[in-house]
Amino acid sequence: MKRAMVVRSLLVVCAALLISGIVSAYVMQHQYLEDRKNEMRELLNMISVSETSPDYGVLAKKMAKIAPDSLRVTFIAPDGKVLGDSDADPGTMENHKTRPEVQAAFDTGYGEDVRYSSTLGADMLYAAKKLANGDVVRFSANLKGLYDHVWSLLPGLLTGFLLALAVAPFLAWRFSSGVIRPFGEVADTLEYINGGEYGTEIPEPKYEEFAPLVRQINELSHKISSTLAEQEMQRKRITYLLDNMNEGLVVLSQDEKILIANRSARSFFGSGELPEGSNLLHLTHIPCVVDAARDAAENQKPVTFDFSPDGGNRILQLFVSPVSGEESAGADGGVILLATNVTASRRAEQIRSEFVANASHELKTPLTSIKGFAELLETGITADKEKTSEYLALIRSETERMIVLINDILKLSELESIAEDTGKTRVSLLTVSRRVAESLSVQAKEKNVTITVGGDSGTLNANADRMTQLVLNLLDNAVKYNRSGGSVSVTVKQTGSDTILTVSDTGIGIPPESTERVFERFYRADKSRSRKMGGTGLGLSIVKHIVGLYHGKIALSSEVGNGTCITVTLPQTQEPS
Repeated sequence: MKRAMVVRSLLVVCAALLISGIVSAYVMQHQYLEDRKNEMRELLNMISVSETSPDYGVLAKKMAKIAPDSLRVTFIAPDGKVLGDSDADPGTMENHKTRPEVQAAFDTGYGEDVRYSSTLGADMLYAAKKLANGDVVRFSANLKGLYDHVWSLLPGLLTGFLLALAVAPFLAWRFSSGVIRPFGEVADTLEYINGGEYGTEIPEPKYEEFAPLVRQINELSHKISSTLAEQEMQRKRITYLLDNMNEGLVVLSQDEKILIANRSARSFFGSGELPEGSNLLHLTHIPCVVDAARDAAENQKPVTFDFSPDGGNRILQLFVSPVSGEESAGADGGVILLATNVTASRRAEQIRSEFVANASHELKTPLTSIKGFAELLETGITADKEKTSEYLALIRSETERMIVLINDILKLSELESIAEDTGKTRVSLLTVSRRVAESLSVQAKEKNVTITVGGDSGTLNANADRMTQLVLNLLDNAVKYNRSGGSVSVTVKQTGSDTILTVSDTGIGIPPESTERVFERFYRADKSRSRKMGGTGLGLSIVKHIVGLYHGKIALSSEVGNGTCITVTLPQTQEPS
């Protein structure tokens, strides 16, 4: 800034000197010209010729010798003819009637003019006066000498200009230093808020002229500090709320730049921290999401659909809504994406649908058999008592199968409808296991399967009937799906905080692709064999819900042809009601 001020000061000085020199030369030239005009006017006023036709040639030469600065004297007749001239032969001269100063003299008595003379090649000053006899006398002076006199002063002016130019830098430097110094002091005081440290009080400056400026800066600094703090607090609140939403929220600008992407959205799409202003493709490359955002921006219509970002493990519902731009708010429009995890609800809907379909199918089969046998008996076609007894036995068997199925469905429905079990007492899981094994002794004997029960007492706070259902379903499956001559081993182990029940068998085993699904309702690894054995497909689902009700864990390992091992871990922290 200081250098700029010095340069500008020098330019101002140079311009001032140059202009003053030009103006001075012009004023001097003008003044000299006016003085010359006055001098010629006075000389003309002194001339008086009353004769009608004097010898103008002789008169002109005499007057030229008397007049200073070699004035040329010319006498002109009213018709413009030159009557006499101090420097030339009148007979060779042109008619002067059209000369401006001559015309003015004839008209008003006096005239003057300054013009360039092509004959002499110089500017000339003319002054003419009308004489008493009607003729005109004219003086003419060459202005070249006048101009030369004015320009002779130029070296002196140039010398002064150069001297002023030599002194001007020093004076300009001193002047600029004096002007810049107060600003430098103010700039030093502003270092208090340099780097965003707003709110710091700036001390009073040395120059009182800058005191109002410093006070305004202090007030502005406090306002900025307060505004920034409030904005930062608001930003943190909004970020906290957005990041603690279960729904994934993404706000896009009109050109698909990400303005907001909360934590849930980044988690849903498997993306880390996103730089500000990133493109939507930095968040996800899923075609349906990108296309939906573009369509919503172009067509200004919302759309909702389900999609799976990770190959089916999760199901997300995406709501894409356009944001219309508002001129008053300076907004250009954009798109809002709201993603909600609907995996549980969609799977619950699927499970309900499958449950209704499976339950209907499982009930339809025995009902069809019962209806068929009842119609045969009603028609009386079969008179054989043995056949009649066989049909009645089949009707009773199918009825019992329906009762078992309905009871299992009711048990499962009850387990799904409660959050905490009631009727808890101190129950020994080993005692329950021995009692269940004894109740299944007839079935085990028919299958030629040996059941052994051993281990710790396994005492825990639980509903005795619920524990009986758990063990009964596990042992019943272990016996049903065992081979002839096989065995079932039940072991109860008690640790510091858990009771562990292990049921292992030497049966047919479960294929690897079915191990994750055997706990689903009505799922059977071998459907035809399961129905033949009277299974409902709900036993392991009931076991899973009982374990979940007691906040336990269940694990299954199996090998086709070598048997299955199921381990149930139940915490002992449940207090009896």
